[in-house]
Amino acid sequence: MNFFLINTRSMTQAEKARLLLARNGIKSVVIRTTGRNGCTFTLKIFGDRGTVCPLLSRAGISCDLPR
Repeated sequence: MNFFLINTRSMTQAEKARLLLARNGIKSVVIRTTGRNGCTFTLKIFGDRGTVCPLLSRAGISCDLPR
């Protein structure tokens, strides 16, 4: 199954995105990554980027945050 990753600004934003996607039948999981600059929350999305990004964009969540 295809998937892609997007970074979020916080755990709250990642969870809101995950719930929004779940309500629309798209599976995703939140991954916490720890690095030198602290924690990053990444959303692993199992779906088509062309469908998911406009949906997240309407909710104010960008698919284009740097990794």
